[in-house]
Amino acid sequence: CVLGGVEIPHPRGLDGHSDADVLIHAIADAILGAMGEVDIGHFFPNTDSRWKGVRSTVFLEQIAAKLRERGFVLCNVDAALVAEAPKIYPHIAAMKENIARALAVEVSQIGIKATT
Repeated sequence: CVLGGVEIPHPRGLDGHSDADVLIHAIADAILGAMGEVDIGHFFPNTDSRWKGVRSTVFLEQIAAKLRERGFVLCNVDAALVAEAPKIYPHIAAMKENIARALAVEVSQIGIKATT
């Protein structure tokens, strides 16, 4: 199970064309929407074999580049994960680091909450 760019040991995971990191996909879609763009599937379609098995942080890096090219500045990201399992809290610091690195911002600009 990959969430926020962190591989979390768990007998179940998510299935997708890339690594199925729904946290990063949601953040990517939110950023694209704020820029007035279409969703992540338009830029990284599951019909394109180039994106098969790719880490979702790669998508976020490319979206961040597009953001900067268009003159936008990312102030912060705030996201919530809702799940009974796996337990998210122990992995939040690593998720924030991965997301901040992909977006080329400070870790302090990334907020992640987890709830059941």
